[in-house]
Parts: sequence; structure tokens; C-alpha cells
Amino acid sequence: MKIAYSTLACPQWTIEEAVTAAVRYGYDAIEWRLADGELIGPETPQYVLRRLRDVPEANGIAIACLDTSCQVVRATAQERTETIQATQRMIDIAAYLGATCVRVFGGSLPDGATHASIIAPTAEVLDSIGTYAATHNIIVMLETHDAWSDSANVMALIRATASPAVNVLWDIHHTYRSGETPAQSVSTLGSSIAYVHVKDGRPLPDIPDAWELCLLDEGVVPLQEAYTALKQNGYDGYISLEWEKKWHPEIDEPEIALPQAAPLLRAGWQRA
Repeated sequence: MKIAYSTLACPQWTIEEAVTAAVRYGYDAIEWRLADGELIGPETPQYVLRRLRDVPEANGIAIACLDTSCQVVRATAQERTETIQATQRMIDIAAYLGATCVRVFGGSLPDGATHASIIAPTAEVLDSIGTYAATHNIIVMLETHDAWSDSANVMALIRATASPAVNVLWDIHHTYRSGETPAQSVSTLGSSIAYVHVKDGRPLPDIPDAWELCLLDEGVVPLQEAYTALKQNGYDGYISLEWEKKWHPEIDEPEIALPQAAPLLRAGWQRA
């Protein structure tokens, strides 16, 4: 197991500062989501991509993953084609950076659709993306997120997808909020888990279904149970801190969250 962190944690930092922090705080790798505070996408300039590739390499930091904003569940054939094209561009970027995987979302269900009705067209999208990714030695990872936060629906989609280059990014927090224990999630997702996002949180007492994020081991997400289930399942990939400072500016600064999390991730894995 190796640890990484997503640059969602540090929207005020440059690429160089983000990599320096990975070294300083003891992370093995970095997960690129932001570059100089901006979301990385098909339009990111080449000179920025060059720094995303070269700065980690110069500092002995691996690139664990390239995160995309691509949502594979789309209502129309035209939207599905556009999603395939955008994701292929992100796969090209990942290959240039030397990353081995890209993250995609399922997204929301289109109006009138159900999980069951949308699986077939979405599996075609994932097959197309996965086939392209395989030619670049890239894994495409569907995150447990949005309308696809529960493991059963995610696995129904994965099983309908023929490409072996399509796997799962398990966000422990999202499946737990959906009512699953870590053991249930790992039992369902099994060997499809290719990457893991870790964050902690707790319900807000006066607002139904609302949660606040907090530092690791200060919330109610059973992270130790998750590490144990992963290890028993033979997982040995990245565990990545997703500290969502970009989306939640009220949470602690990265200078607090990143050094706090790194030793807890390693210790939790050792105890598992």
C-alpha cells in the first residue's frame, strides 16, 4: 500500500508547492485534480502539463492518478459521444504525465431514467473509453459518487462493461453515507477496486442528510474497518486523502490536514 493526496486539498498552491508538500509530509504520490488552483481538463495548457509531469519526477513523487470531471451517464447519443471524446483527451494527458489511471464519475441519472435502464448505454461508453485506455496502459476508474455511491449499482455497471481496463475507485465516505459498512462495500466491489479515496466526516444534527467534513479519525466514518476489509481482500494499491478544500473552503488548511493524515493512513494500514 502507498499513500497519496489529491490536490483538491490545496487550491492556493502552485504545482511546485503541492509536490514539495508531498515530499515534506511523507506521501508516496500525488493525485492531480488541480494545477495552480485550476481544474485540470482537456484545455489545460501544454506548459502546465509539462510541469505536472516533470516536477513530481524531479522530486521522487509518483503520479497516482489523474482526476477528470467526465460523467459517463448521459441522456443522448450526442452527449455520450462528447463524453467519450473528452475522456479520451484526458487519457492522452494521463499517458503524457505517466499516470496509470484516470477517474471518471457516473453522474446523475437523466430525467425519467433508472439505474437499470441506463446501464446498457453507459456500458457502451465505458467500453469505448476502456478500449482506448488499454492502448495507453491506463486504467479507467468509476468512482462511487453521486447517483452511483452504492456498491451494487456500480458493480452492475462494471459487470455490463466488457473492457477489463474499467475498474472502481472506492470512496469510503460515499458508500458509508449510502448505508453500507466497509465490509459490505468491499464484499460487493471485490477485486474491481483499483484505487481508494479516504476522508472523514460526521452528520450535522439539525440538517437531514447533511454532513460536515473533518480531519481523519475525528468523524464517524469507520476507516479502520475499511483498511481491514481492503487488506483481507488483498488490496495493495493507493490510498489517497481527498481533502476537499477546493469545494469546502471552511475546512482546515492543507498545512494542517496533510501532515495529520499521512501517519494515520500508514498506522491504520499497519493495524489492519
